[in-house]
Amino acid sequence: MRFLIVDESAEFRRTLSDMLYARWPEAQVEHWDPRERGNPAVLLAREGFSAVLMDAQPAGEDGIGWVAQIRRLPGAPPLLLLADHGDTHAAIVAMKAGAADFLRKTGLTPVRLARAIEDALREHEVRRQESTGTHSPFARTSPIQPQQIGLPLGKNARAIPGYRSLRMIGEGGMAQVYLAERERDGLQLVLKVLDPGLRRDGTFLKRFEREYKLIVSLENEHVARIYDHGFSGEHPFIAMEYLAGGTLAARMREGITSLAALRLTSQIAKALDAIHTRDVVHRDLKPQNIMFRDSGRPVIVDFGLAKDLASEIELTRQGEVMATPRYMSPEQCIGREADARSDLYSLGAIFYEMLTGQRLYGDESPAGLIYQHVHGPVPQLSARLAGYQTIIDRLLAKKPEDRFQSARDLFATIAV
Repeated sequence: MRFLIVDESAEFRRTLSDMLYARWPEAQVEHWDPRERGNPAVLLAREGFSAVLMDAQPAGEDGIGWVAQIRRLPGAPPLLLLADHGDTHAAIVAMKAGAADFLRKTGLTPVRLARAIEDALREHEVRRQESTGTHSPFARTSPIQPQQIGLPLGKNARAIPGYRSLRMIGEGGMAQVYLAERERDGLQLVLKVLDPGLRRDGTFLKRFEREYKLIVSLENEHVARIYDHGFSGEHPFIAMEYLAGGTLAARMREGITSLAALRLTSQIAKALDAIHTRDVVHRDLKPQNIMFRDSGRPVIVDFGLAKDLASEIELTRQGEVMATPRYMSPEQCIGREADARSDLYSLGAIFYEMLTGQRLYGDESPAGLIYQHVHGPVPQLSARLAGYQTIIDRLLAKKPEDRFQSARDLFATIAV
């Protein structure tokens, strides 16, 4: 790893160097004083670096202009801007200009810096592969140590011919989910197995089968790949891609910066656009249903409650509560038809939680949550996050017509 630090403060350059060495002890770190040497584009044009860390106002100059100039260089490395202060608007402008991230110097830690650089490097590599046509959205994931995830198998684990279950990684009202290994080639994947008690329930079996058909029809890097299925026998199942990047829920527990939350929201909007353009509404979008590939790209999973707008068949029962109350749209709460804008409301609830670290409408009961979604005020963000209030207001508007009208509209507005 080779890094270039561009900042006129020798003390801050040393501080950043120590942070980089804490994560990459063998790294090469070079310093550049912009007051003495100007724009480092001349150096970057002839020498390769893994990443550049640059002051947002180098030597009092316009850092955004420098970013744009550097990004035009062939093979330009990821560039992260660091600022003494800055508002949300400045950060978005910087990232739209091509900066990989916009970090505040105050409170910066080695862990936070390393995570930002790793995210930037991963995204940079994916974009490089996409530009050269070498990117494979369904690349085989590297094997993991099963004991690192999930729970040991219980005595009631479902046996699926041709697969060896390794760990239980989830359980819901309709199915159990296992990390498994395909016996013929050792490929690690996920088995989603319908609960035996529901096998003879025509509605649940049809819903399970419809989930498979929807996912197959959505062949896209933002939807988990299907390898196999079986809807007859004792244990109906779907075998799908194992996503090693974990869930958004897990990332949220670790804490997400506001700009990382904005970037993730724009990526999830792109994923939603991929399914909405195929006339599919998810209807149960929540952090547990958003996972990540090794590349860091988000993937939407669990289409058990999804609605195919091209189909007239509705596999729900009278009085059945759809989705998770925490993230339900107002129209879902009162039993009205959900469309793409309902998923955007759910994304708004997720975005609010990522920004604030607090769940929308707090610890209300399910009934209380439903009331708040329909009648409660849109929460106001703190002064530090006020720059995001307009986005929150539009995503969490009570009336669908007052929200962003499509995921593509949202993505175009906030993409960074």
